[in-house]
Amino acid sequence: MLIVGTRGDVQPFVAIGKRLQEDGHRVRLATHSNFKDFVLTAGLEFFPLGGDPKVLAGYMVKNKGFLPSAPSEIPIQRQQMKDIIFSLLPACKDPDPDTNVAFKPDAIIANPPAYGTLKF
Repeated sequence: MLIVGTRGDVQPFVAIGKRLQEDGHRVRLATHSNFKDFVLTAGLEFFPLGGDPKVLAGYMVKNKGFLPSAPSEIPIQRQQMKDIIFSLLPACKDPDPDTNVAFKPDAIIANPPAYGTLKF
């Protein structure tokens, strides 16, 4: 699962992941590094995605959408999006960064901000 956002975005997918595990599936939840302990405590595999959810949330609150209120915000948001997008493919195919256990998904679930529509 590829989840970008705040804890409120991540939490429902933790519940979905736990249910999928109960049904016998291997679940990797890829999200921002500050949610690593939350994901691991739930018993799911974790993979770090780029971007900072605090910066993203602050931008959305300040701008009420995707259009920046000041030109100086464009490079910051551009870098956030680049960091997220460039971390998506590794999250779907790379081995676990802590254990080096291989990973090959049968399905990918993503929330809209993750731009997670990949085709293998």
